[in-house]
Amino acid sequence: MTARRLHRLLVTVVAGLFVACGSGPEPGAAPTPCASQPKIADLSLLPKDVPVAEHGRVVDVEVEGGYVGVTVVSETQVVELYPPLARALLDAGYEIISSDNEGFEAEIFFARGRAIDGAIRLREGPCPGEVTIKLLYGSPEYRGKKSEP
Repeated sequence: MTARRLHRLLVTVVAGLFVACGSGPEPGAAPTPCASQPKIADLSLLPKDVPVAEHGRVVDVEVEGGYVGVTVVSETQVVELYPPLARALLDAGYEIISSDNEGFEAEIFFARGRAIDGAIRLREGPCPGEVTIKLLYGSPEYRGKKSEP
């Protein structure tokens, strides 16, 4: 690796750390408890054959440009979530195109046919003991729809 590429990599990593960590609370400010958002009541926009909602609390659903983005917060660890999610995709007729499971984070890219239909990303946090599940799913049923703010 050249010195220039190494420098770019370090700059990218350091910048990412600052963005991810933020500047922290104001000096003297009371600590903010890490409280999860409540479950969303209307789950009608969730894809029927990708069962992420049964693994935790759905805290965000957004539809735009033919895709739905779903965020679920779970108290189940990544290593325990990964197998049932992968199995559910296979049972629904999807092919797993690519996947990676490192124990603290994981990704599953899935498709029917030639185009990738979606991806599931699992990450520990942001609160201790929680895992955030993010689903990005594209389907013709979402074309022309947009979630309300």
